Amino acid sequence: MRRAVVLLAVALAAGSCKKHDPVNDEALLVAGSTTMEMYVDPVVDAFRKKYGATNVVCDPGGAGAGVVAVKRGAIDVAMVARDLTNEEDDFRMRNYLVARDGIGVVVNSANAVASLSLKQLQKIFGGEVRTWNEVGGSPGPIHVVVRERSNRTRKSFGDLVMHGHDLAEDAREVDSVAGLVDVVKLDPGAIGYLTLQDETKELKTIKIEGVEMTRLTMLSGRYPLSRSFYLSVYAPGKLAERFVQFTISKEGQDVLAAHGLVPVY
Repeated sequence: MRRAVVLLAVALAAGSCKKHDPVNDEALLVAGSTTMEMYVDPVVDAFRKKYGATNVVCDPGGAGAGVVAVKRGAIDVAMVARDLTNEEDDFRMRNYLVARDGIGVVVNSANAVASLSLKQLQKIFGGEVRTWNEVGGSPGPIHVVVRERSNRTRKSFGDLVMHGHDLAEDAREVDSVAGLVDVVKLDPGAIGYLTLQDETKELKTIKIEGVEMTRLTMLSGRYPLSRSFYLSVYAPGKLAERFVQFTISKEGQDVLAAHGLVPVY
């Protein structure tokens, strides 16, 4: 943890120098969850445009390191893609839920499988389970379809399902939502994943642990492939408060939704 905080401080210093605005020395430092960074960056851009020369630095470093840094006053806002632990939380910490993240698992409309467990899903995408009859379906090979390595949905899927395990070596990569839909639509053995906003009636979205993917099940946390995204502040200044309020405003929520998250306001 100590090493992560040091690395986070170095990254922030480098980012601050790179993005320093000599016209306005007011600066806001946002850091923490690596996953959240790719979603918060567009919000930062929109915030800068609205408030002019405000200097905002957004860097990753890990949620745990972000919480430590915000408590020590090294940063203004921590990005946390999970609930705070009992050890991290205290009466001065203010934790704002800003969005939820969720992934739907899709198969060909002719596929008989209606639900998969998280363990089955991990084994399928990891290449350990190779045929549909192993998970209650009809005989036939499973063909795993994934997005390209740089894709944020693939990153979220890895966080929520794979937990450090590698994807199947023969998984087919596609570089767009349309490409994934086309492949799964034409292949009875294919399986892939989409965000809620990309869900289509052309494919069958299966239940996970018996729970259907809907906006309500994501917001309630009942759907297993969903998680909460928070912005956390500790004795916040006016600029930190302004940024948080912007993020939970309709304007900020629209930016998050446009990048695949489920807005909560």
